[in-house]
Amino acid sequence: MHGFDPREENLERDIERAAEIEKWLESGQRELEAVVGCGETAGGRVKATVTAYGRVREIVITPRAMRVGSHALAEEILLAIRRAQQDAEQKSRQLVNDALCDMVGDDMAHITTLEKQFGEVLESFEQPDR
Repeated sequence: MHGFDPREENLERDIERAAEIEKWLESGQRELEAVVGCGETAGGRVKATVTAYGRVREIVITPRAMRVGSHALAEEILLAIRRAQQDAEQKSRQLVNDALCDMVGDDMAHITTLEKQFGEVLESFEQPDR
């Protein structure tokens, strides 16, 4: 084992992994931007669709929902949007987790570092607690 330096092997593996992460971040950003979350209220009176960034793309209000008071309707709209945002966040996290698993495979030694890096990417998609 003369000349074998495990640190050099680890460094090469880390460089390869960093290149994979950088490559994924370029394409992954586009994938994350394409994520759409959907949410609705009980009974489906109000449905909402949002982007991964939490921007509302569509709200569908059924005629049944128009029979409730304005305050109740506003609450249902906000609830549908919140559920859609949670759905988009969950889909974004799943996308990143899948990419992370593909890159790490069975080598869990670097999982904490990678989770931290990907966690920073996902912070921009998280909605503040209400």
